[in-house]
Amino acid sequence: MKSPESKFNGPLDLSKNNGLTDLSALYISEILSSKNKQSHIKKLNISGANMEEKAGIFIGDALLANPNYPIEYLKFKEINLEETGLHRILEAANANHHIKRLNVGLVSDKGLNIMSELLAHNSSLHRLEFTESNAKL
Repeated sequence: MKSPESKFNGPLDLSKNNGLTDLSALYISEILSSKNKQSHIKKLNISGANMEEKAGIFIGDALLANPNYPIEYLKFKEINLEETGLHRILEAANANHHIKRLNVGLVSDKGLNIMSELLAHNSSLHRLEFTESNAKL
C-alpha cells in the first residue's frame, strides 16, 4: 500500500479481496487521516473483505480526525462491524458532511438502535444501506 503522502484520486475498490484484514484497514486509515491535499479516496469499497469491528474503528477514527476529508461513499457490505465499529463509522458520517452514501454491512438489532440514535439529526447522508444480521451480537 502506498504511503499517505502518495498521490491518489478517485474510487478505491477492494471488494471481495479476502486477503484484506482489519490490519489493512489501519493502512487505509492512514490515508484518510492524512492532511495531504493531493490524495483523495472519493469512494471506498471494502465489501466482502475479511474485516470486522476494527475496520470500522480504524476508518471511523481516521475520518473523525480529518472530518473535511472529501470521501463521498463508504461501502462495508457483507462485513460485520459489530457495535463499536458501527458506532465509530456513524460518528464519522455525522462529522464528515462529504459522506453522502454509506453501506454499513451486517447490522444486529442493537446496531439498528445505534443507527437510529446516531443518525437522527444527520442531514448530509443521502443514502444508508445495510443488511439485517440474524446474530444476537
